[in-house]
Amino acid sequence: MQDIAGVSVDNAELLKAQGIIETAAGRPEELVTQLSDKLWLKRAVAYQCAYMDEDPFSVFEQPNLESATQGDNKMVFGDHDVWLAPLAEKAIGNLSWKRSRSVETAPFDYRKEVKRQNRETAIIRDRWWPFHATYGNEAL
Repeated sequence: MQDIAGVSVDNAELLKAQGIIETAAGRPEELVTQLSDKLWLKRAVAYQCAYMDEDPFSVFEQPNLESATQGDNKMVFGDHDVWLAPLAEKAIGNLSWKRSRSVETAPFDYRKEVKRQNRETAIIRDRWWPFHATYGNEAL
Protein backbone atom coordinates (compact mmCIF):
# COMPACT_ATOMS: atom_id res chain seq x y z
CA MET A 1 0.00 0.00 0.00
CA GLN A 2 2.93 2.26 0.71
CA ASP A 3 4.17 2.24 -2.89
CA ILE A 4 0.74 2.97 -4.43
CA ALA A 5 -1.11 5.25 -2.00
CA GLY A 6 1.59 6.19 0.48
CA VAL A 7 -0.04 4.67 3.56
CA SER A 8 0.88 1.81 5.86
CA VAL A 9 -1.98 -0.19 7.34
CA ASP A 10 -2.27 -3.24 9.52
CA ASN A 11 -3.81 -6.51 8.36
CA ALA A 12 -7.23 -5.78 9.90
CA GLU A 13 -7.59 -2.47 8.03
CA LEU A 14 -6.38 -4.13 4.83
CA LEU A 15 -9.07 -6.83 5.12
CA LYS A 16 -11.76 -4.20 5.74
CA ALA A 17 -10.70 -2.23 2.66
CA GLN A 18 -10.52 -5.40 0.57
CA GLY A 19 -14.03 -6.39 1.67
CA ILE A 20 -15.37 -2.99 0.62
CA ILE A 21 -13.64 -3.18 -2.77
CA GLU A 22 -14.85 -6.74 -3.40
CA THR A 23 -18.39 -5.65 -2.58
CA ALA A 24 -18.18 -2.66 -4.91
CA ALA A 25 -16.55 -4.71 -7.68
CA GLY A 26 -19.09 -7.52 -7.39
CA ARG A 27 -16.49 -10.29 -7.37
CA PRO A 28 -14.28 -11.76 -4.64
CA GLU A 29 -10.54 -11.79 -5.18
CA GLU A 30 -10.44 -15.60 -5.38
CA LEU A 31 -12.49 -15.55 -8.60
CA VAL A 32 -10.33 -12.98 -10.40
CA THR A 33 -8.02 -14.66 -12.91
CA GLN A 34 -6.73 -11.94 -15.24
CA LEU A 35 -3.52 -10.23 -14.21
CA SER A 36 -4.75 -6.78 -15.26
CA ASP A 37 -7.87 -7.17 -13.10
CA LYS A 38 -5.73 -8.18 -10.12
CA LEU A 39 -3.58 -5.08 -10.59
CA TRP A 40 -6.64 -2.79 -10.73
CA LEU A 41 -8.07 -4.43 -7.60
CA LYS A 42 -4.73 -3.97 -5.81
CA ARG A 43 -4.79 -0.28 -6.67
CA ALA A 44 -8.41 0.03 -5.58
CA VAL A 45 -7.62 -1.56 -2.21
CA ALA A 46 -4.64 0.78 -1.77
CA TYR A 47 -6.78 3.83 -2.54
CA GLN A 48 -9.47 2.58 -0.16
CA CYS A 49 -6.85 2.11 2.58
CA ALA A 50 -5.69 5.69 2.10
CA TYR A 51 -9.31 6.89 2.17
CA MET A 52 -9.95 5.00 5.40
CA ASP A 53 -6.59 5.91 6.99
CA GLU A 54 -7.76 9.10 8.67
CA ASP A 55 -10.98 7.68 10.20
CA PRO A 56 -11.57 4.01 9.39
CA PHE A 57 -14.92 3.78 11.18
CA SER A 58 -16.62 6.70 9.44
CA VAL A 59 -16.78 4.67 6.23
CA PHE A 60 -19.19 2.30 7.95
CA GLU A 61 -21.19 5.00 9.75
CA GLN A 62 -21.61 8.07 7.56
CA PRO A 63 -24.76 8.56 5.50
CA ASN A 64 -24.73 10.07 2.05
CA LEU A 65 -26.61 13.14 3.19
CA GLU A 66 -26.75 16.26 1.02
CA SER A 67 -29.16 18.31 3.11
CA ALA A 68 -31.37 18.00 6.16
CA THR A 69 -34.03 20.34 7.44
CA GLN A 70 -35.58 20.18 10.86
CA GLY A 71 -38.90 21.98 10.19
CA ASP A 72 -40.71 19.23 8.31
CA ASN A 73 -37.99 16.59 8.90
CA LYS A 74 -36.83 16.62 5.30
CA MET A 75 -33.63 14.70 4.42
CA VAL A 76 -32.05 14.59 0.96
CA PHE A 77 -29.58 11.81 0.21
CA GLY A 78 -26.90 12.11 -2.45
CA ASP A 79 -26.30 9.90 -5.46
CA HIS A 80 -22.66 8.93 -4.79
CA ASP A 81 -21.20 6.36 -2.42
CA VAL A 82 -19.39 7.92 0.51
CA TRP A 83 -18.06 4.60 1.71
CA LEU A 84 -15.99 4.12 -1.45
CA ALA A 85 -12.88 6.15 -2.24
CA PRO A 86 -13.20 8.16 -5.47
CA LEU A 87 -9.93 6.79 -6.87
CA ALA A 88 -10.97 3.25 -5.92
CA GLU A 89 -14.21 3.80 -7.83
CA LYS A 90 -12.18 4.80 -10.91
CA ALA A 91 -9.96 1.71 -10.56
CA ILE A 92 -13.01 -0.55 -10.25
CA GLY A 93 -14.37 0.97 -13.46
CA ASN A 94 -11.29 -0.37 -15.29
CA LEU A 95 -12.01 -4.01 -14.40
CA SER A 96 -12.75 -6.23 -17.37
CA TRP A 97 -16.26 -7.13 -16.21
CA LYS A 98 -17.14 -3.49 -15.45
CA ARG A 99 -16.06 -1.92 -18.75
CA SER A 100 -18.62 -1.03 -21.37
CA ARG A 101 -18.90 -3.32 -24.34
CA SER A 102 -19.78 -2.39 -27.87
CA VAL A 103 -22.23 -4.33 -29.98
CA GLU A 104 -21.91 -4.26 -33.73
CA THR A 105 -25.15 -3.77 -35.56
CA ALA A 106 -25.58 -4.12 -39.29
CA PRO A 107 -28.51 -4.55 -41.63
CA PHE A 108 -29.58 -8.14 -42.28
CA ASP A 109 -27.98 -9.58 -45.42
CA TYR A 110 -30.28 -12.31 -46.73
CA ARG A 111 -27.82 -13.70 -49.32
CA LYS A 112 -25.02 -13.91 -46.77
CA GLU A 113 -27.30 -15.76 -44.35
CA VAL A 114 -28.42 -18.25 -47.02
CA LYS A 115 -24.78 -18.99 -47.91
CA ARG A 116 -23.96 -19.54 -44.23
CA GLN A 117 -26.88 -21.93 -43.80
CA ASN A 118 -25.91 -23.82 -46.98
CA ARG A 119 -22.35 -24.26 -45.67
CA GLU A 120 -23.59 -25.58 -42.33
CA THR A 121 -26.04 -27.91 -44.06
CA ALA A 122 -23.26 -29.26 -46.28
CA ILE A 123 -21.05 -29.91 -43.25
CA ILE A 124 -23.82 -31.81 -41.49
CA ARG A 125 -24.70 -33.74 -44.66
CA ASP A 126 -21.04 -34.72 -45.20
CA ARG A 127 -20.83 -36.06 -41.65
CA TRP A 128 -23.85 -38.31 -42.14
CA TRP A 129 -23.36 -39.14 -45.82
CA PRO A 130 -21.70 -42.59 -45.32
CA PHE A 131 -24.54 -43.65 -43.02
CA HIS A 132 -27.13 -42.36 -45.48
CA ALA A 133 -25.45 -44.02 -48.50
CA THR A 134 -25.21 -47.41 -46.78
CA TYR A 135 -28.61 -47.62 -45.19
CA GLY A 136 -30.59 -45.10 -47.17
CA ASN A 137 -31.26 -47.34 -50.22
CA GLU A 138 -32.36 -50.40 -48.21
CA ALA A 139 -35.23 -48.52 -46.64
CA LEU A 140 -36.70 -47.76 -50.07
